[in-house]
Amino acid sequence: MLRIEGARKSFVSKRNAIVLTVVVAIVLLLALPMREYLRQHAEISSSQQQLDAQQKRVDQMQHEADLWSDDDYVRSQARQRLHFLLPGEVGYQVIQPGQGTNELQAAGIEQGPVKGPWYSKLWDSVKHADRQVDPQAKTTP
Repeated sequence: MLRIEGARKSFVSKRNAIVLTVVVAIVLLLALPMREYLRQHAEISSSQQQLDAQQKRVDQMQHEADLWSDDDYVRSQARQRLHFLLPGEVGYQVIQPGQGTNELQAAGIEQGPVKGPWYSKLWDSVKHADRQVDPQAKTTP
């Protein structure tokens, strides 16, 4: 074999070029499916979290429905929320100072039935709303 000293072998031979082209083609062919796989995986994870949250809410609502099927719970809620009393009981309502009619009287608004048609009642309420309250008057929060 004779060697020619002036000729250099190229780094990129035909064989290396073909292998490189095949590798690039495989990467390009797998890039889109891999991206879709990752997107779908994230979507499934998000849906699973939503499903778990909804299942927790369903469990809470089922527990609440079970409570409302108990007669003692219904009675306690009626007593608490609607101030119902059992026969023979006496109910008391504690009114805090400064609550109710005292505030209206401090503002100079008289309470009581207004005689006349509904529009005169409406006009009287508009007039009372426009009154300025005396800043020197003591009001309790």
